[in-house]
Amino acid sequence: MDPLTHGVIGLGIAALSGETSLASPVTIGAIVGAMSPDIDIIAKYWGDYKYLKHHRGLTHSFPAIIGLSLGISLILTMIFPGYSFLDIFLSTLMGTASHTFFDALNSYGVRPTLPFKNKRYSASLLMLYDPFVTIMSIGLFVLNVDRGYKFVIALGGLSIYIAYRYFTKREASASVASEYGLGAKDKLHVMPNLTNFFKWDFVLEKGENRVVGRINSLNGKIVEIEKLGKEDSELIEKAYGTELGKYFDEFTSSINHVKIHRHNDEVELQFIDLRYYMKNNFMHHATFVYDREANLKKSVFRPYKYDRQIVVESAS
Repeated sequence: MDPLTHGVIGLGIAALSGETSLASPVTIGAIVGAMSPDIDIIAKYWGDYKYLKHHRGLTHSFPAIIGLSLGISLILTMIFPGYSFLDIFLSTLMGTASHTFFDALNSYGVRPTLPFKNKRYSASLLMLYDPFVTIMSIGLFVLNVDRGYKFVIALGGLSIYIAYRYFTKREASASVASEYGLGAKDKLHVMPNLTNFFKWDFVLEKGENRVVGRINSLNGKIVEIEKLGKEDSELIEKAYGTELGKYFDEFTSSINHVKIHRHNDEVELQFIDLRYYMKNNFMHHATFVYDREANLKKSVFRPYKYDRQIVVESAS
């Protein structure tokens, strides 16, 4: 989710404490805490490759949740000495923890067990920007009722909503599986569409093919975006063993495809992240150029759009 949405969620969390003032350190702690794990944006100073490599990593982990909450709370306690450190810390901790929780519910996921375990967790239920969560969070803050009722509204509303998204996704998965005849060895990945609340994107790995498509949860209509056949080359395994190859496979949660383009003296491998499709193209790519002796000449990361190039390795 974007930082603004996280901040609004923090506002809703502050409302659960009974605070109604934006100037209260309890409110400030919840809002700042809810946005604080995205402090990894400072990695953008070294470029998108470094940023995406570390995004939703260590700063979204359980140790960081506690560390960030303590740091923010100590600063706020010094600025507002009349308030209890414990009250500020608990509100800030809930805000910071909410960031990792909601990021784990979308398709990009988080790695909360770093630095002990580099595993990404993703429920693929919520959009990167979720209108329901935003509206509910604002409503909790402006609603003039006892905070006990706010807890019931928050927990009940969120539980029902997440259950709705879960069962909608499961129904979409069943429709796609039925349409294509999902086999025991086939894999189906279903994710929220980036921009449409009622649509789900899917990637089906069936035999030697990968099918990328979209399903409308309102009418069950399936649109096939692209069908990709498996390419065969020893260079593919070699490319996966490079720095960029390992990174791209981890970054895409292995939901990727490789196209091979052969030129006179070169072979170009085009790695495609199949998860995100916008404006008639896939969002993230990586390319590897090999010479006729299978030596790597260049590897390039292409985040967000294809003409955006970050050279990772080069023979020159």
